[in-house]
Amino acid sequence: MQFFIPDRCPKCGAEGRVVRYENLLANLRSIEGVDAAKEYRYCTNEACDVIYFSGTQTFTNDQLLRKSAAKCSDPDATICYCFDYKVADASEEAFEEYKAKNAQGCACGVRNPSGKCCSKIFKRYLSERA
Repeated sequence: MQFFIPDRCPKCGAEGRVVRYENLLANLRSIEGVDAAKEYRYCTNEACDVIYFSGTQTFTNDQLLRKSAAKCSDPDATICYCFDYKVADASEEAFEEYKAKNAQGCACGVRNPSGKCCSKIFKRYLSERA
């Protein structure tokens, strides 16, 4: 029998943040095995490849339609899901463009696997390149 703490990632033990069912629908390659009645969480540990979990069920970065830059630094990993910025695109100029587009509105709450704004991830890649 495997024991788990409901709000902790079963792989790394990091606290998970509750996400909406729509986040899974919008981001997973296949929704087979996803149960709308369950509460799913986003693993907040950047070093862990688990994106979503519920109990011992997990979905990893490899199961997303587009890999998340929050979990890997692959040049093709997505930083911004609304305006399609990738890790390879991270620059001050791209960030300024992103901010102007984002000011007009975005759908990070559903499109970003974390359900949060992607500006923090964008800034992280800019600081790594500075």
